[in-house]
Amino acid sequence: MRLAMSSTTRTALTAVLVCLAYLLGAKVGEQLRFLPLTTSVLWPPNAILTATLLLTAPQRWPLYLLAALPAHLIVQFGVGRPTALVLALFVTNCTEALLAAGAVRRFGDGRRFDTLRDVAIFVMYAVLAAPFLSSFADAAVVSLFNAEPYWLVWRTRFFSNTLTELMLVPAIVMAVTRLLPWMKNAAPLRRLEGALLAVAPLAVGMVAFGPAFDRIAALREPGTQFAFLLPVLFWAAVRFGPGGFSMTLLVTTLVAIWAGAQGRGVFSAMPPAQSVLALQIYLSVTAIPLLCLAAVIEERRRAQAALAERLRFEELLAQLSGSFVHIAASGTDAAFGTWLRELGLFLEVDRLVVYRFPRHSDDVRSAYSWIRPGVAASPALMTNEAFPWMRAELAAERAVAIGRIDDAPPEAARDVHMMRTGGARSTLVLPLVAGGEVLGCLAFVMFTTDRAWPPELIQRLRLVAEVFASALAQKDADEAIRASEALKSAILASLTSGVAVLDHSGRVVTVNASWLRFRDDPAAWAAQAEVGESYVEACRRAAGAGRAQAAEAVELVGAVLAGSLPTFTLEYSGGEPVASWYTISVVPLPDRDGGGAVVAHADTTDVKRAEIDAQRIRQELAHSARVFTMGELTASLAHELNQPLAGIRTNAQAAQRFLDATPPHYGEIRSILSDIVEDDKRAADVINRLRELMRKGEPEVARVDVNDVIRGVIKLVSSDAIIRGVDITSDLAAGPLIVLGDRVQLQQVVLNLLLNAMEAMVDRTRAQRVVVVRTRPDSRGVEVVIEDTGPGLAPGAEEMIFEPFYTTKSSGMGMGLSIARSILQAHGGSIRARSNPRRGAMFHFLLPAAGVSVP
Repeated sequence: MRLAMSSTTRTALTAVLVCLAYLLGAKVGEQLRFLPLTTSVLWPPNAILTATLLLTAPQRWPLYLLAALPAHLIVQFGVGRPTALVLALFVTNCTEALLAAGAVRRFGDGRRFDTLRDVAIFVMYAVLAAPFLSSFADAAVVSLFNAEPYWLVWRTRFFSNTLTELMLVPAIVMAVTRLLPWMKNAAPLRRLEGALLAVAPLAVGMVAFGPAFDRIAALREPGTQFAFLLPVLFWAAVRFGPGGFSMTLLVTTLVAIWAGAQGRGVFSAMPPAQSVLALQIYLSVTAIPLLCLAAVIEERRRAQAALAERLRFEELLAQLSGSFVHIAASGTDAAFGTWLRELGLFLEVDRLVVYRFPRHSDDVRSAYSWIRPGVAASPALMTNEAFPWMRAELAAERAVAIGRIDDAPPEAARDVHMMRTGGARSTLVLPLVAGGEVLGCLAFVMFTTDRAWPPELIQRLRLVAEVFASALAQKDADEAIRASEALKSAILASLTSGVAVLDHSGRVVTVNASWLRFRDDPAAWAAQAEVGESYVEACRRAAGAGRAQAAEAVELVGAVLAGSLPTFTLEYSGGEPVASWYTISVVPLPDRDGGGAVVAHADTTDVKRAEIDAQRIRQELAHSARVFTMGELTASLAHELNQPLAGIRTNAQAAQRFLDATPPHYGEIRSILSDIVEDDKRAADVINRLRELMRKGEPEVARVDVNDVIRGVIKLVSSDAIIRGVDITSDLAAGPLIVLGDRVQLQQVVLNLLLNAMEAMVDRTRAQRVVVVRTRPDSRGVEVVIEDTGPGLAPGAEEMIFEPFYTTKSSGMGMGLSIARSILQAHGGSIRARSNPRRGAMFHFLLPAAGVSVP
């Protein structure tokens, strides 16, 4: 199993390799100097630094440049140069590498030499511009310290570094990025050809610069020997691209340098300095067009390969799309497994994973995966904590492409760390989007090598992601349908109500078990239709048999099926006398489901009986509350009755005296009898009001004047108000305010509110005890306001005071306001309470006027 290398370890090893390579290159460069000149014929360290910077992330460039410093110091101090010169030369070397790598990476890829544009950028900035600019500083430093001719140093260094950049940088970059994959995947004949090309420059050079050619005058002409090397360079450029050409150029240059050192060929007829310059110019001028030619050929080859691959991909995509078109949900898993393997082999990736993003969770699970045989990798895991940047990009429906983890953006530091921990070197992650929702992602992962993800490939793979996303969405939809059907079946089976599903014509499609139980109940005529039978016809038969409300059900069901009625609920009773109650509820089905309706049939006998019992209990409770209230008014009622009774007794005694007189005073007696009649009427009014308020029985709904109700209650409590020292003021609307309701219940509401108001002011002075009753017509009905000057309501108690048994008094049941609200709600009204901004509390209740409903 290949162990994952940590980022720190990888960086440290790279720094060590840079140091060793720089040391080796510097030693070679020192051996290629023409003494006593400081500048070398070839100076590999600068090209090594440039290649290093092109291959690594910019944030690590300072580290790798510093890693080369020890090697530079060892070599430079070894030849006895002063410290200032050594450091200055290192600065110029680093400057050239930074200029070259920075410009190439700014305007191009930096690690690719397979397009004419990339090669042109490399030649322009790394081969020409960087050596040209940095040579001025280098020549100045050498001239200053060693008194060497400035332009000679500049010329030697410029052509030296130009040739070195040409032959080393592409060779190093291509060897690092592509040599191992090429050796692994190339055919045997291709490997044999590469081996022959590697030895060809040596063999041709040995012959061309050998003693046999020196004896032939025609072959000793300048440039003749190099002509024999051109076919080898052409061979490398045509067959092996820029990488193979650069390596061949390197070998050719070494052969030429060897020939020069031996004084053979053209080098024997020219001074050393001129022969070196000729070699540099000749190889540079030859190499640049050949490198461009290699790039053009490679670009054409890649275009042909891309076209062939595109055709293969389109064929693969067509097969992939077709395989998911009519596939059943049960076969989706197998199809994903098959096509992940096909895609992995086609794209030559190490792993493919389909991750799912649950809708109601942040966890990410691996739904399907494939890994290349022989590749050892960690488990396929992706969590929000481990890959926050990727999850954010995917949530925004953006693809994530990381060709080399060193090239990842800074905000992906956490993600890169997890990739390194898992051993991944390169990845492409595409969001799986369907219906505007990110269902998951498709991840392509490389463990064995880095991999570029060009935009064209990403665009093609997006099509694969769309197919996979559609397949996942279809699978989710199928599973949702199955789950919905199972849920509906479970719900239907669990319902105690009978349920029948009708199609658009009214035919019964399916029923639940509870519906079937109604078949044994003759009174339940609305649940006698069988599966396959017309429900409307079953209702018509019931109407023909004299079933009450069956004809109405026929019309209402037909209206729902026709779409003219949204829904309805119908209640009917059965049995003689009435022994059971039933309810029919019909709701339409959506048109997308083919139309139709759902009929729910419920036995509401127990509910109906409970409602009747509850109504009876409410009435008894209200009556008990009235009796309790009358008990609280005993003293005031006795006082109100004592006045007319005392008047009757006094007038009767006076009448007796007038009758005993001789002659009797009949005129006075008549006046006394009139007073007795009036006192009797006053007592009768009090008794009638009490009798009316104490009435027990069913509510009697009639047209009632709210003002008249309030006046009667005020008269009833007037004596109690006098005893309590309370002034009751009424501000009633001018005309009658007519509502539909039970007079006794409405009197009870007003009575409870007035008594509460008077009791709330017990701690106030007599002058402050004022109750105001107002009425006014409202657009929604009739509004009544009862206002006191008591302490008001506690914060948050505006709703709580209407709850049963809630009271702030030491005595009382706490039922008065609760009963008042129940009575008003039964009348279609409402009540609310709030504190008076000035003092006390205000109770507002609203009743619908006759013919008006309160919203």
